[in-house]
Amino acid sequence: MKQVAALIAMAAATQAAPSKPNIVFFLTDDQDQMLGGSFPIHNGVTPMPKTQVEMADKGTTATNWFIHTPICCPSRSELVTGRYFHNIKKVNGCPNQDPEKGCCMHIDEDLVNNYTVANALKTEGGYTVGIFGKYLNNCPSKAPPGFDAYFANGGGTYYSPSFAVENVDGFKDGMWHGTKDNYTTSVVGNVSNAWIRKVANGDKPFLAYIAPKAAHEPFLPSPWYADHWDPSWPETEPRPVSWNSSFESRADHHHAISSVPMITAGAAANITEVFKNRWRTLMSVDDLIHDTIALCEELKIMDNTYFFYSSDHGFQLGEFNLPFDKRHMYEFDIRIHLLVRGPGIKANTEFATLGSQVDLAATWLGLAGLAKPSLMDGKSIVPFIVDKDHPDVSESTKKHIETLPSDYAATWRDSMFIEYYYNDYNTKCIPNCYNIEDPSNNYIGIRHLSGEFGNTMYGEFQTNKSGETVFDNVDFIEYYDVANDPWEMDNLYNSTSKQTLDALHNKLRMWYHCSGDSCP
Repeated sequence: MKQVAALIAMAAATQAAPSKPNIVFFLTDDQDQMLGGSFPIHNGVTPMPKTQVEMADKGTTATNWFIHTPICCPSRSELVTGRYFHNIKKVNGCPNQDPEKGCCMHIDEDLVNNYTVANALKTEGGYTVGIFGKYLNNCPSKAPPGFDAYFANGGGTYYSPSFAVENVDGFKDGMWHGTKDNYTTSVVGNVSNAWIRKVANGDKPFLAYIAPKAAHEPFLPSPWYADHWDPSWPETEPRPVSWNSSFESRADHHHAISSVPMITAGAAANITEVFKNRWRTLMSVDDLIHDTIALCEELKIMDNTYFFYSSDHGFQLGEFNLPFDKRHMYEFDIRIHLLVRGPGIKANTEFATLGSQVDLAATWLGLAGLAKPSLMDGKSIVPFIVDKDHPDVSESTKKHIETLPSDYAATWRDSMFIEYYYNDYNTKCIPNCYNIEDPSNNYIGIRHLSGEFGNTMYGEFQTNKSGETVFDNVDFIEYYDVANDPWEMDNLYNSTSKQTLDALHNKLRMWYHCSGDSCP
């Protein structure tokens, strides 16, 4: 009888084990990679040592991960839909970026809110989904389809933050307004962790989307880290050759770059203070990630949970004399980190697959054993990071890997597409004033790492103050050998053969017109 009872208990345990994995996603705002603010770490120092241990040392780190659009709302929209900018852009209907017109930095919000990966995971995969923190800059007051728990804003403030709330225990539906004692990263961490504790051992797998404000402007650390600076950390931001570069050195760049004035001593001091406070804000994110993983260990769900950590784009701190922000096609704004930990992922490894945030939605669907919709542009990276034969890998994830074509890896893309439309001057006065962009900053670009075009970046620009361009009258081109010129100082356009430029143009246009399964 004891043997029978044991067998029954084992069978029950087997039936209760989830067939699909949980997913926890951490998304920071404006966290740079080229300047040493994320991963892989530079020179052995980081504001996030706990994350290094819990995510990088125990998971895998991307070495070629990019953003499709280096500004908040488009990037986040592309992430949750798995679609490129031109496929979710508001066309001829975004006057002055009016949020009342349903356009968030040229994004058609209806094409985002109604078609998120959250909705697919919930309706097709049986997931429960919670979002905590920044969703889109124009954040809906009501949860879009797919989100069961909604504690979201458009970024908000570091102190006295406000969030739109729906179906979160301990909070009334509607708007919640914090006090001056509430620090946004801590609030997001506490609320998301309480929800994970609630759903972790339920009858559904979960996606927890956790998106603190850090390290976004105005760069306000928590009180407990406000004056911290480790002795091993650098005294200033990195100052590569592009930092405070001369007008002459920038003359072969488009107007938004060639016209920026020199950095004054006062501006340089301001940039350094921004650099330090950004690291201090990230210390609280480090705590959030550590505490969330520790909670999942306590709940004994680590063997069926994947953790992803990334940023919505990179950042600049004086490169091309731009004091701070993003928006540009250069490596410091488009190259970002991605760390992944979970079942079947080998610890302390790196993967070189060329990918972007547009691929995350398809990746999460793949983990859940769901086929990506035909209109989804991104592709799953699951087979590049997960060993399907690992005993803890779920049946849904194994099924996904096994149903992919045998030439999936061999036919993977060899380039990455970048796309951006002008928003506003975003002038920074510190105290001298610097425009971060101007109407010349509409562009489409293509980033290669190797092969026919080598390690290069090619971009076509068209001036348009409304951002309503289709790149039918390109007025400037930039082309860089990133292998030998990582800070993209020397524009090779005038010294490159017409044959090469034509080939790059044609390939870029293929990307610009792609949709769904036609995208590389």
